[in-house]
Amino acid sequence: ENGQLELMPNDYEAVPGLKVQTVRGHSETMQTWRLDRGGETLYGFADLVPTRHHLPTPWIAGFDLFPVETLRFKQKILPRAARARWICIFYHDPEHPLCRINDLDGKLFAEAVAL
Repeated sequence: ENGQLELMPNDYEAVPGLKVQTVRGHSETMQTWRLDRGGETLYGFADLVPTRHHLPTPWIAGFDLFPVETLRFKQKILPRAARARWICIFYHDPEHPLCRINDLDGKLFAEAVAL
């Protein structure tokens, strides 16, 4: 009533160039985000792909509430990230939190990006 809370649609642009997408998988309403700036894209998987070790599509956290949806989203987004050479954030990865995804004959692997 007093304007302190603004409800957003499932997918929206928070500020120019920063897109937020609600993805069902890890939880009911987890959000990923994509920042497009200066010809580069930075993508945050949140808990859908928490580390680079979770790149194989069937590697899904045992506590994901909707693992089938996680699998479907990974099958869609990971090849796109590899093709477009996005810089991806794996915020639970202690060694290489920023990586580009490469596809070698259908096998995905991470290439560390220097901070």
